[in-house]
Amino acid sequence: MHGNAASSLAPPPPFPKRRNAVLRLYDAPLYRDGAFWNTVVWALISGISIPTASPTEPSKLPPWLDNLLAIIAMVLIFGVVPAWIRLFVRRWRWRKRPRPPRPEVPPAPLHAAPVAPALRVTTAPPPSPWAPHRVGHATPPPAPSALPTDARNTFPHPIARALRALHQAPTDKDRYEALLDAAETLAITLSVTTAALLQEAGQRNLSLLRRAYFGKGAMFGTWTTWLRELQPLAAAQPDLIPGLDLALGDGPDDPGIVTHLNALRHERNRAYHGDKPKSQPESALRVAEGTHHLERILAKAEFLKAAPWLFTVSCVYHPRSRNFEVVAKDAMGDHPDFERRTFTWEHPVGIDMFYVHGPDGPVPLSPFVADLFCPQCGQMEVSYVYKASKREGTATFKSFGRGHDIAAPHLVDDLLSLPDQRA
Repeated sequence: MHGNAASSLAPPPPFPKRRNAVLRLYDAPLYRDGAFWNTVVWALISGISIPTASPTEPSKLPPWLDNLLAIIAMVLIFGVVPAWIRLFVRRWRWRKRPRPPRPEVPPAPLHAAPVAPALRVTTAPPPSPWAPHRVGHATPPPAPSALPTDARNTFPHPIARALRALHQAPTDKDRYEALLDAAETLAITLSVTTAALLQEAGQRNLSLLRRAYFGKGAMFGTWTTWLRELQPLAAAQPDLIPGLDLALGDGPDDPGIVTHLNALRHERNRAYHGDKPKSQPESALRVAEGTHHLERILAKAEFLKAAPWLFTVSCVYHPRSRNFEVVAKDAMGDHPDFERRTFTWEHPVGIDMFYVHGPDGPVPLSPFVADLFCPQCGQMEVSYVYKASKREGTATFKSFGRGHDIAAPHLVDDLLSLPDQRA
């Protein structure tokens, strides 16, 4: 019996977790419970008085059984029943008490970046999979960064679309795959934008890309290796592409963008060779590690905002003003429908082509990027050149969104025109 005789008959009411005065009704010692002593006293009185009293009339039961039943009846009537009534009253009073209002939790922002679930570490964690390539911070910042959200609105469409897929990934395993896809898309977009601007400026630092196109194809490592080779040029001519020298420069406490890209590239190779996360907690851990590198890449690639992508729709010459009125779609941000803008330029541009709006005007992204029809999707896709063959006269592009191969034989000659020697 806990506290009184009736406490063992019914469990305590399902009260919420609390630490207040009411809790002491159930946690108090037995010697402080009046109902318990009331039951004990009646048990003693009955156990002494009933056996010693002389029977008034004969009973058919044995004397010991008759006395035991009488004692039980007295304890139930004068001990257990009052205790049960007291318990019932206290439960009723508890339900009727005024309760303090619950604190209101503010709703989460609509575009907040997903936060990886926290992990309870009870033992020493295993070595981080990013340890050979980790730079700077050992763990990501506790608060979600605004960089991915801002980049979804201000970066070229391939990057913004990849970040959108990362934001909408439903599980940590999906987020892990989307993170690696976003890293490779960042490397490709940064490389083709830089290559187009260098080609327009007459630089011949494109031989590595040309050899990759007419070799095994341009891989993740092709882009990072080529960007690494551009570091001396960017440092010597910082005005060639404003911001590129700061992005590629390696400092003692501030590694360049290639270092962070290589960390994610090694993780992609690790997953490709069968070492993918085997559980959701492991996926969350590796996503948290990779998010640090992704955010540093976005921070260093801010100069891409000053070189927006455009997709031309029309180009009309005005003889009186001797210039061209160009209608182009703004290929920035993650929205699939690009907004139209009108420009007045001194030189004509091609139609249905991607351009970089550089400091000195429009620069064609062809032959590195093209808008091609994908037979698998049945629609036009923003694509980048992956591989070409001079002997077969074919060029293979890959769509940024789905990675489908798209044939573009009409661009082989443009790829062959790329310089085949270093500057």
